[in-house]
Amino acid sequence: MCKTSGASPAIQLLILLCLLLGWHTPSYCQMSPGPLSKAHQNLEGPLSCAKCHAFGAGRAEFKCLDCHQEISRRLASHRGYHALQVKAGTKSNDCARCHSEHNGLEHQIVRWPSSREKFDHQQAGFRLEGKHAQLKCDECHNSKYLDPLDRAVLKRANPGASYAGLNSRCSACHRDVHAGQFPGSCLDCHSQSSWKNPPNFSHAKTKFVLTGKHAEVACADCHKPKDHTAGSPIQFKDFVNFQTCTGCHKDPHANSFGANCERCHSTTSWKQMTTGTQFDHSRTRFPLLGKHADVSCQSCHKNDALQGLPQFSLCINCHRDPHLGQFSEQLAGTDCKSCHDESSFAKSSYNVAQHSQTAYPLIGKHATVACSECHFKKGEQTQFKLTFAACTDCHKDAHEGQFAAAPYFNKCDSCHDLNGYQPSTFGAFQHDKTKFALSGAHAAVACSGCHTPNKEQTKFHLEGGQCIDCHKSPHGDLQATLTCEGCHKTASWQETLWFDHTNTKFLLTGRHTAVRCLSCHQPVTLAGVRIVPFATTSRQCESCHEDIHHGQFRSANADQVICAECHTANDWRPTQFDHNVHSDFKLDGAHADVPCRLCHDRQQIAGKLVITYKGTPRECSKCHK
Repeated sequence: MCKTSGASPAIQLLILLCLLLGWHTPSYCQMSPGPLSKAHQNLEGPLSCAKCHAFGAGRAEFKCLDCHQEISRRLASHRGYHALQVKAGTKSNDCARCHSEHNGLEHQIVRWPSSREKFDHQQAGFRLEGKHAQLKCDECHNSKYLDPLDRAVLKRANPGASYAGLNSRCSACHRDVHAGQFPGSCLDCHSQSSWKNPPNFSHAKTKFVLTGKHAEVACADCHKPKDHTAGSPIQFKDFVNFQTCTGCHKDPHANSFGANCERCHSTTSWKQMTTGTQFDHSRTRFPLLGKHADVSCQSCHKNDALQGLPQFSLCINCHRDPHLGQFSEQLAGTDCKSCHDESSFAKSSYNVAQHSQTAYPLIGKHATVACSECHFKKGEQTQFKLTFAACTDCHKDAHEGQFAAAPYFNKCDSCHDLNGYQPSTFGAFQHDKTKFALSGAHAAVACSGCHTPNKEQTKFHLEGGQCIDCHKSPHGDLQATLTCEGCHKTASWQETLWFDHTNTKFLLTGRHTAVRCLSCHQPVTLAGVRIVPFATTSRQCESCHEDIHHGQFRSANADQVICAECHTANDWRPTQFDHNVHSDFKLDGAHADVPCRLCHDRQQIAGKLVITYKGTPRECSKCHK
């Protein structure tokens, strides 16, 4: 390698030219101090000096870390052997302290402090202990376990031969059999001596401390694989609800006492009750209430407390039935607590809500009636099962038989409810089922408008049923041939849109369908009575419309204008007029394209401007010159 650090740029250029031309005169330029090692053999030659040496700094500067980025990464992160050996701030210059070059092709640039086998691995930042201390170097330092980031920057032909590139994390070499359940370090539980029976693990540090019988259970009895597939990880976290015993154990009490087993049991023994436990009988099927709370345990539990439980499903298991079997067939059977409680038998707890479960629920005013007004007190002979099939069993018929026949049969609830006899619940919906359904404005009429109140003499079955029975006709004798429903709705007397005009001699088509009825049927007053005419209304167009043609198309006898030959009710424009059919002058040739106004001009007739059709000249000379 040339010593050119103090030469000027011109001299450096001259030396480079000498090298390129093959001038090797030793007296002019001193070459490299010696051949490079095999590891750096590819850098041999005068043109490669600058790849390892920095020139112009006034002192020796090296670029080792520019190539050996795997070492640079470890120095930057302060890990590995070099992070402990390289002096801070020296960068690549401190590399030569351990690694020398230009000592020949066979020179080993990696020098071990003692020997590789006796190397103190703690100096690399990872102490070899337990099973790790028994491994050979090559079992870990090979390409299989290289850090991917280091592998990417290693320039060795055989990256596995490098002693850099390993990571101290357990998962870098070992598979995480816990599948990420424990994000911390493996050494929190395990050691390098043995994987099984982790010496650092203590169940007392978890959310579930093992006490009593739990401490004797094998780990595998609780911690099982997630599924049955091969290699499925053992579950250690969040796989069971250990907040309650029922997360693992079946509740032999079927939740009768809730999920808090510790109230009576401990982990020491299931069968042995906790010392000092005050058993809560209210959590059983038979809570001790009232007088029962004063009874000693031995009076009912003759044997062991957990065996031979007495039967208390029915009161008659211990008590006599004072009602002589009146309630034996009901849902409650002979369970006295449906009416009585343990505080006192004499005072019944039976209420309106319970009465609603019988065949006759107490609703409305009935709920305010005292029990004794229906169930007369006679001691054990008091009758509780009474006959109340119909209202008239207790109440008088206020309508004197008007509703005794079908379909009512004196069923008062068809019109009344138990909240009060008045007002009646009979409405338009029920009225629609009678011979006279209420529709339209009739539905808004008060009942008294037709059924005049007269106490018990009020009539509900009325005669008639025709409109004229209540309403006066404004059409005179028209009702003799037509009923009111033929034209009117009950919603409104003036509403006639639904009248079917097709049943008349004048069908409504086109624009006529949008015309108001009174526009054609205009009211007249005869003998002081306002009448709307219908049958006498003219069907001729000119009776309603002005003849804008001023009689040009009036019929031969002059009694009507025949508009329909050219016009329709859909549009006034003569859409039906055909010059070749409706006139004696056929439009042929160029005449067919001539606008109507060029032949039919306007004339003043009787003070009005009228388009002339009849009398238009036929001679060519009249129009053409």
